[in-house]
Amino acid sequence: MPVESVSDEMLIQRCGEGDDAAFRALYERHNRMIYNLVFRMLGSHADAEEVAPDVFVKVWLKAADFRGQSRVSTWMYRIAANMAMDRLRSGRVGKEVFWEDLSPTEREMPDRRDAAETPEESAMRREDNRALAAAMAKLSSDDRLLVTLYHLQGCSYLEIEEITGISPVNIKSRLFRARRRLRDTMVNLEKGDAPDELHRNPSTTDGLRMAAAVCS
Repeated sequence: MPVESVSDEMLIQRCGEGDDAAFRALYERHNRMIYNLVFRMLGSHADAEEVAPDVFVKVWLKAADFRGQSRVSTWMYRIAANMAMDRLRSGRVGKEVFWEDLSPTEREMPDRRDAAETPEESAMRREDNRALAAAMAKLSSDDRLLVTLYHLQGCSYLEIEEITGISPVNIKSRLFRARRRLRDTMVNLEKGDAPDELHRNPSTTDGLRMAAAVCS
C-alpha cells in the first residue's frame, strides 16, 4: 500500500522501523501544521525555519518510542511545543513578527468570518492580525502556548491536556487569564505603547480596538 494512503499511526510505526518513505510522507502531511505552531510561538520565520526541521529530526529519532496513547499529530505537537518553549526560554529568538513579516500565504489564511467579506473588512482583518502578532509577542511563553494551541491551531482542551499536561479545568482558567492579558496588552498598544510598525496605517487603532474587544 502506498505510504500516502496509510494512517499516521502506521507511518510512525514504519518510521520506527527506519522507513525513509514513511518519514517523508509524515513530513509532507504535517510539515505546515508544525511550522505554523513553531512560527506562532516564536514570532520569527528565521527561528521557525531552524526549529521546525529539528522537530522532525526528533520525531524520527523517537518514532520507535511512540505507544499510541494519543494521536500522532498530538504527539508531534507536544514535541514541537516543547522545542519552541525551550527556544523561547533560551532567549535565542529573533525579532517580533509584524504583518509585513508574514508570507503571502499566511496573510491569506482564512478565519471564521464570512467568506464574502468586503474589501474594507478584509483590510481591517489584516490590521487585527498585525496587532495580535505584536501583542502575542509580549505574552509569557506559557500564555502564548495556550493561546496558540487553542485559538490559532484549533486544538481541543483534551488535545491541549495531552500536549501540556495541564488539566482541562486549569486550561480554561489559564486561557481566560491569558486572553485578559492579551486584551490589556492590545489596549496599551492602542494607547500609544505600540512599536513604530503599528503606526504605519491610520486604521491600525480601529483594528486594535476591534481585536481587543474580541479578546475580552
